[in-house]
Amino acid sequence: MRILLLLTLALTLSAADPKADVIRDSAKWRQAVIKQDEGALGKLLADDILYSHASGQTQTKAEYIAAVVKPPARYEAFTDSETNVKVYGNTAVLAGFVDVKLVGREPYKVRTLEVYVLKHGIWQMTAHQSARITK
Repeated sequence: MRILLLLTLALTLSAADPKADVIRDSAKWRQAVIKQDEGALGKLLADDILYSHASGQTQTKAEYIAAVVKPPARYEAFTDSETNVKVYGNTAVLAGFVDVKLVGREPYKVRTLEVYVLKHGIWQMTAHQSARITK
């Protein structure tokens, strides 16, 4: 009994930090955008995602993936800052700033709010909204 209790405690302590997992899967999403990896985007985005850009345009999953993997949009880099994650069971909210760099364009900063749902061990983005910072 004591060994079982110690094993359970050890497994609990070694379990992944959900906040770190959300940040990891958010970074995977950004890398998939840069690499224009349609397969990875399909796994990292929830089927019912509502993706709202800083311009106000909102896209479905299929619309967003099609726009990312085909020209003219080509993302070069995303640099996160002041990222804050709050986890509520199998749902998480990520907020922060992102410096966005498209190939051949000047970088710009956005304030981002992303909602994730844990599904099959992956934190899938189910909602995204960003607002351009103009300072």
